[in-house]
Amino acid sequence: MTPPDAARPDPSGPPLGAPPSYSTRHTLTLALLTIPTALLHGGLGATDYTTSRALGTGYMLLAGLILVHGILLLIRYAEAHDAMHDPLPRTPMYATRHERLNHHTGLALHATAATTATLMAATHHTAAVHAIAAALSVLAATLHHRTRPT
Repeated sequence: MTPPDAARPDPSGPPLGAPPSYSTRHTLTLALLTIPTALLHGGLGATDYTTSRALGTGYMLLAGLILVHGILLLIRYAEAHDAMHDPLPRTPMYATRHERLNHHTGLALHATAATTATLMAATHHTAAVHAIAAALSVLAATLHHRTRPT
């Protein structure tokens, strides 16, 4: 007799006791890349403030959200790395709807920052720095895509 569908474990998720998806080097690299990228975007937002107050303020707010996201990724990496040494693992970590939403939010933040930096590179006097910021955001978005939670 087979158990009902609700009682079956999720075949797409990691097995019980598997290393958490946030314990990878990709996550650590992403967190350590996201924090300086956010600071660069924030500094560029401050320079863009003289061009357009609304755009500069929005860019600085976007950089602040990216900074918070990077710090949370660093905290999640530390938690997941610590959970790998748990002698009695109970459930797979981060296989939740919230984590998928967090993943999509991070991708959207980096894509928005890359788009904004690219647009500002075309119209601003610090085009090279904006291009570097856009490239870092594209790299972060690529790493983010590779570290999606299971």
